[in-house]
Amino acid sequence: MNEVIGTILEAEAKADEIVREGEREARRILSEGEAAAERAVSEAETRLAAHKRERLAAADAQAEARCQAILAEGEARAQRFANACGDSVEAWARDLFEKVFER
Repeated sequence: MNEVIGTILEAEAKADEIVREGEREARRILSEGEAAAERAVSEAETRLAAHKRERLAAADAQAEARCQAILAEGEARAQRFANACGDSVEAWARDLFEKVFER
C-alpha cells in the first residue's frame, strides 16, 4: 500500500513539474510572440512612414508640374491676347486718357 501511495505521489510530483514546465514554456512563447508583434508593428510603421513620404513627394511633384503647365498656358494666352490687340491697346489707352483728362 505504501508502495502504491509512493507511486501516486511520484506521479503527482511529475505531473506538477510537467505543468510548471508547460507554464514556463507558455510564458516564453507569449513573450516571444509579443516581441515579434512589436517588431512587426514597428516595421509596418516605418514602411508606412516611408510610403507616406514617397506619396507626398510624388503628389508635390505632380502639383508643381500642373502649376507650371497652367502658368505656361496663361502666359501663352496673355501673349496671344497682347499680339491680337497689337497697337490698338495704345490707341485705346490714348483715347481713354483724352476722354478722362481732356474734359
